Amino acid sequence: MEKTEINTEVVVNEKEEVIVDQKEVIVDQKEVTADQADIEEAGSIDEAEFKIIEKRLVRKIDLRIIPWVSVLYLLLSLDRNNIGNARLGTLEADLGLVGNQYYTALTIFFAGYVIFHIPSNLMIKRIKPSQWISGTMVLWGICSICQAATHNAAGLTACRFWLGAFETGVGPSTPLFLSFWYQREELATRVAIYFGSSTVAGAFAGAIAYGVLGNLSGVHGIAGWRWLFIVEAVPTIALGLLSFIVLPNMPSNAGSWLTDKERQVAIQRTKQSGNTDAKRFDKKQFLAALIDYKIWLAVTIYSGLNVALASFAIFIPTIIRDLGFSSLNAQLLSIPPYVVAACLVFIISWNSDRTLQRGYHIIAVCCLGIVGYIFLLASNNVGLRYTGAILIACGVYPIIPLTLSWVSNNQLGHTKRAMAVGMTSMIAQCFSMVGTQVYKTQDAPRYIRGHVTCVVFLGLAAASATLLRFLLNRENKRRDREYGVPESTDMSKYDIQDIYDKHPQFRYTL
Repeated sequence: MEKTEINTEVVVNEKEEVIVDQKEVIVDQKEVTADQADIEEAGSIDEAEFKIIEKRLVRKIDLRIIPWVSVLYLLLSLDRNNIGNARLGTLEADLGLVGNQYYTALTIFFAGYVIFHIPSNLMIKRIKPSQWISGTMVLWGICSICQAATHNAAGLTACRFWLGAFETGVGPSTPLFLSFWYQREELATRVAIYFGSSTVAGAFAGAIAYGVLGNLSGVHGIAGWRWLFIVEAVPTIALGLLSFIVLPNMPSNAGSWLTDKERQVAIQRTKQSGNTDAKRFDKKQFLAALIDYKIWLAVTIYSGLNVALASFAIFIPTIIRDLGFSSLNAQLLSIPPYVVAACLVFIISWNSDRTLQRGYHIIAVCCLGIVGYIFLLASNNVGLRYTGAILIACGVYPIIPLTLSWVSNNQLGHTKRAMAVGMTSMIAQCFSMVGTQVYKTQDAPRYIRGHVTCVVFLGLAAASATLLRFLLNRENKRRDREYGVPESTDMSKYDIQDIYDKHPQFRYTL
């Protein structure tokens, strides 16, 4: 009797699972049918009109999405790295941090960031982007404010872990979100503006920390470093709530800010980029991403970057202070490297989009960063070493949009693209943990061990970019020989199901 009841429950559960699966298939089919209808209508637009509408559409997208997500990433960067500025206050003394407890708090952030990376990217297709990005932003703002209320190492470490976990809702998810709106030759410049805001954040961070630590320390009995966390977290929560309203979702449900024809063109553009798969999650794409050599080489490039990036963003105020400047002046002097880097990020990424060349640009800026570290290693001259710090910023920050755009450009299919961007960023963030550990107090003021480590990893990134470009170029030439040179990059007219970027008409971005 008991066996019969158990079997009945199992059958019922299996039926429920089948019904759920069938409902998901029906939803996916409805979305495909709607998209196909829009594509047919877009197909009725002649080429001249399509170009006019497309130009107007891109301008609308640029004005609606890019400024907003850039501000979101600016706030993300402030909340992630302000612990480095807080350290020049009384954070360590007030929390009783001893030994490696400060470095542990830095490292644990990346543990949360790594664990939730791929799940966050996969959620972009299951939940509306506006809801996912906005919700996680509010949550990380709350975690950031909670840092101001901590009284020991355990509290700070817990806050940093969840701060890292919730920041994945914006950090790696937004470039994937942008890839649904932009063509491959448009993407790097937009991703550069998005990630370039982190260099602006670095400049703001120094100025805000100078003002807060200099003027709010002790106000209402609250230490200056606590005020710093509060002041920078409040805008995060406010803009997170506004993002529910401001941020659009996918082109297929963009809302009234686009006309019917603009929405049709937007959907057609996503199809031209190879976003033709209907499933919300494709197991074949998921597995294909795990064994794709292109993604693993991109992981190596991004890993080399993240060692230098994580250490630079957190330790630059300390490094500048140890050149012989006061703590407050070090906050101000951390601004120029970010300003120069911000300008270079935009120039490099614009030229990369213009030429559709990612590899050469990555190699060039890696070499620039290596020269910066050599300046720090080879001389005691304050001016030369400060110039080295500027060159490091110029060498490190452009690699971010270049690499993620390169990864996105060379993947077809939602699931594989989400996995590729997620894997690249997630695994590389493990090496960010290395970056938080290489600059030890006992190595001051030269920090030779930290600088040498960063040189090695930037060299690895440059070598990996060289190899990846060579392999992709060889594959493109093979397809040209066997199948002929494709007339256009429009993939909407081809059936790419199951083969995706291995389709003979697809050419990789170099």
